[in-house]
Parts: sequence; C-alpha cells; structure tokens
Amino acid sequence: MLLEIDTLDERQKGKWKPLKDLVHSRPQDLFEKRSISELDKVLSLWQQSFEWSFYDQVLTGIQIEKVNIAAIKHKSFQAAFCIDDRECSIRRYIEMEDMNAETFGTPGFFGVEFFFKPQGGKFSTKVCPAPVTPKYMIKEIGVRNKVETDIHFSKHAHNFVLGWLLSQTIGFWSAFKLLVNIFKPTMSPATASSLKHMDKNSRLIIENKDPEYREDDLQVGFTIDEMTIRVENVLKSIGLIHDFAPIVYMIGHGASSTNNPHYAAYDCGACSGRAGSVNARVFSYMANHSQVRSILKEKGIDIPVHTQFVGAIRDTTRDEIVFFDTEVLYPDNASLHQKNLLVFKTALDKNAKERSRRFDSVNSKQSAQKIHKKILDRSVSLFEPRPELNHATNAMCIVGRRALSKGVFLDRRAFLNSYDYRIDPDGKYLLNILNAAAPVCGGINLEYYFSRVDNQKLGAGTKLPHNVMGLFGVSNGIDGDLRPGLPSQMIEVHDPIRLLMIVEHHPDVVLQTIQKNPATYEWFINEWVILVVVEPETKEFFLFEKGNFRPYQTVHKSLDTVKNIEKLVESHQENFPVFLIEQA
Repeated sequence: MLLEIDTLDERQKGKWKPLKDLVHSRPQDLFEKRSISELDKVLSLWQQSFEWSFYDQVLTGIQIEKVNIAAIKHKSFQAAFCIDDRECSIRRYIEMEDMNAETFGTPGFFGVEFFFKPQGGKFSTKVCPAPVTPKYMIKEIGVRNKVETDIHFSKHAHNFVLGWLLSQTIGFWSAFKLLVNIFKPTMSPATASSLKHMDKNSRLIIENKDPEYREDDLQVGFTIDEMTIRVENVLKSIGLIHDFAPIVYMIGHGASSTNNPHYAAYDCGACSGRAGSVNARVFSYMANHSQVRSILKEKGIDIPVHTQFVGAIRDTTRDEIVFFDTEVLYPDNASLHQKNLLVFKTALDKNAKERSRRFDSVNSKQSAQKIHKKILDRSVSLFEPRPELNHATNAMCIVGRRALSKGVFLDRRAFLNSYDYRIDPDGKYLLNILNAAAPVCGGINLEYYFSRVDNQKLGAGTKLPHNVMGLFGVSNGIDGDLRPGLPSQMIEVHDPIRLLMIVEHHPDVVLQTIQKNPATYEWFINEWVILVVVEPETKEFFLFEKGNFRPYQTVHKSLDTVKNIEKLVESHQENFPVFLIEQA
C-alpha cells in the first residue's frame, strides 16, 4: 500500500512503477464461470458416493430402531443440553445409566439473550448468538473471592529496572513451574477455564423491578412478562410442556485449555464463543419464578410446584459438571440430586473413555476412572495441542423427538435439537430452529469440510506456531497473513462430508417452512446442507432435491452413483489418476 501511495504522490513520480505494470497477464477472476470437465464429474460423483455411504447407514439405523419414550412413567430427572455434537454421547450415557432419565437438546444460550457484566468487570460480554443484539444486561454481584493471579505475571515487569530485577528473581520461579507443569500438569490462574466466566457462589441481578434501572444503555434484568415469553418459547420448542420431573437440569457448556490460540472455538457458539453457565442460571431462575409459572399455566404449561430447575455447566474438555444454586432445592429434591450426581459421575467417566479412542497419548483400554484422570491432566497440559477435538467428525443434525435417535449409536457426530411436531403443526417453532440450525450447524460443518480438503490454503496448518492477531484471527508466528480456517490438530480425524439434516415433520409443512426465509432456503436448495424429512406417522424418509421432496430409498442412490463412476472411468481411463480409479 505504501508503494501504491508513492505512485500517486507527484513528488515521487517516476521513482516507483505501479504494481499493475508488473503484471503481464490478467489474473483469473475468482467468480468467473468455468466449464465442468469429466474429472470434475468423477470427483463430484465420488464425493456423493462417499457421503451417501455414511448417510445410508444413519438413515437405516434410525428406521430400524424403535424406542417408546412414553413408556417412562416416572421420570427421575430431565436434563436440557446444548445441541452441540459434543453433548451427543453424554446424553446417551445418562440415558443408559438411568433408564428413567430424559434428555433434551436446545441452543446453549437457552433462549435468553443478554450482555453479562461480571463483578468488577470493566466491560460486558455478549452471551447469545452473534447476529443477535441484546437489549438486556445481567450483572454479577456478591463475589467474595479475589481473582487468582500468578506472581510472575506482573505489570511491574514493564519497568526497565523492576523488569530486570523480576526476571532475575521471580523468573527462576516461573521456569521451575514451567518444568513441573510439563511432567505434572495442573490448573493454574493462567488456565483458560469455563468455570472462571462466572463465580459459582455469586448472585445475579436477573429480575428487573424498576424500568429505569439501566446501565450502558441496557435494561438490567428482565421483567416478569419478558421472562415468561422466553421460558415458554424454549419449553415449547423442545416439547417439554407436561410430565415434568422433580428436577430439570439446564446444562450449558464450556471448556478448559492452557496453551491454545483457538480456545474460543471450544466454548458455546450459541453464546458468542463463551461458556453457557450464566445462561443456564438465568433460565433456571426464570423457570422457578412463581409469577412466571402462574402466567405459563394460563398458556397451557403447568409446571408442578415440586419441580425445580437447576443451572449447570459442563466442561467438555475435562468431562466435569458443576451445578449452581443447589441450596434452594427442597429437601426431597436435594436427596434426589445427590442420587443424580452418581449418574452424572458414571456417565462422565464413560464419556471420557469414549473420547479417549481418538487420543494417541491415552490408553483407551484402561478403566473409565483411570482414563478420566488422564483426561483431566490432558486438559491443562502445556504441551497438548489437542485438549479436545471440538466438532471434528460432525456429520448430521437431527431435529425431532428423542425417540427418533435414542438407542442409535451416532458416534458423537450429531447435533441434536429436540422438537415435537405435535406441538407445532404449522411449523412456527420449526422455522426458528432451522433459521439458527442451518447457518450455525451448516457453517460449522463447512468450516471443517474446507479445512480438511485443503488445510494449507483453506485451513490454518498446524496451530503450534499460531499467534493471536488483534483478537480476531491467528497467523503463523510473526507472519502478517491471517489464517482463514481451522488448524490441522482439529481436523485430522474429520471426514469431509456435508451436513445431513434430519427433520421430523410432514414434508409439505417443512417445505413451506424453509421457503419462508430465503437465507435459510439457500442452504438447502444449493445443497450446502442435505435435507431429509421423516414422516412422523409412517417413519418414511423424503429427500429434498431441486426444490421438492421425493421418497428416499436406502442404498439405491449409492449404487447408481458407483455405476456412473464405473462408466466414466472405463471410457476415460487414461485421463484419470490411478488413485482415483482405485477409490472409485
């Protein structure tokens, strides 16, 4: 840019040539139309065959599996998790450990949009989807514990003299701690942890009793009517409007990491890349409010007096859950909670063991308890570039009742959004779900897809030399170029296939619903996301193609694709690489 400025400066005329004079041929237009070659067709068909070899297995498994959730007469507890694919397996283990437990999936901000301002915080942070601009603020008060700090992280080190003295004294202590951390990783004040987003023992200003109570041009807290609307929307969208268990857990998620420039990607995307702990507490407070429940009862949602909502946060890196405000539980519910803790503990151990299959440094044949301890060490290890694999292997999104997928092993590859078509015959709530699920889940999927197919150009290469630049991107070391995608440590085990979205409803209702929003419809008509609808009554599948739904037949599509590939390869064998022929 400086050279270009010089060419425009009359005083420097003749000193520099414009950059365009050095270009002898016109660069290729990135958006020009290009012809499709035979090789392109083969690659396209191979990609479809690769994808449908997976889709067929999933759809067949769902079609075969038959679960009757209505058979659970006395629910021990209910738990609502984020739709995140990392929650897929923990829900499965909870249901296996307690056959009377019921789980749900909903975006992890739990329908409450606000800015959160911690006690002593100079700024407030947004904890809701990025496109949303909240009008509310939740303030934290009553924090007694001081924020822990490491002695060697001192602002006095910026001084010339003190900096030299500190490096000669505390510097040796820092080096010693670094050495110890390599052999015995431990949580430290420098560790980024989801539990540090909010103090567990603090209080939150959630209810707004004074309309004039504002801060930073935001309303502090919600009114009773505003609370009611948000609780009603979430409960109806997930189909939880009756048969409430004594305890309903609202479980957000976050992560922990010690040395990771991509840490924000580990937290909740629905909370703008932050932990969902505050949202879980806020929603639970709203759902427990007596006035909110009175209004909900008039709207057909009768929450029993003995039912209580409990907020919680699950650390997906460490496989730990922390519960909030349990001191308000009734005596009977408090004893039930203690029993439920055993279920959660066993489920978390088994979930850690399942995750360890993909970690080379962990022996997955050991007991679940021993593996879980190693997972805890791994989460705070300074030299571990993969404390977890985030959304790697994501491949599908299921929007429907739990009966649709319960009992099917989905291998931690599914976003699970609870939805009951019977409560929403015209697709009102379905539209809101798809407006979020298509760009969010589809966007995550394509981010992994392109980073996997070409990690150097479309991804970010290895994360080891990455430095955060301007708090909005990363670069390799001191290089100025920002890396556009994901590092190799996050996509090594990922299969580059497009997201398969499965929706439980009548095809005509789904078609009308997706056509209401052009931005949402674009994801499906362009086949960035593959859409399949399950007819609730017959459990028949319908595939969305070229603007309409057609009956889906398992395997046939893949066989036709393979035949087409064979014909192309036979007729143009000399033009295709040996590897491609073997794969076909």
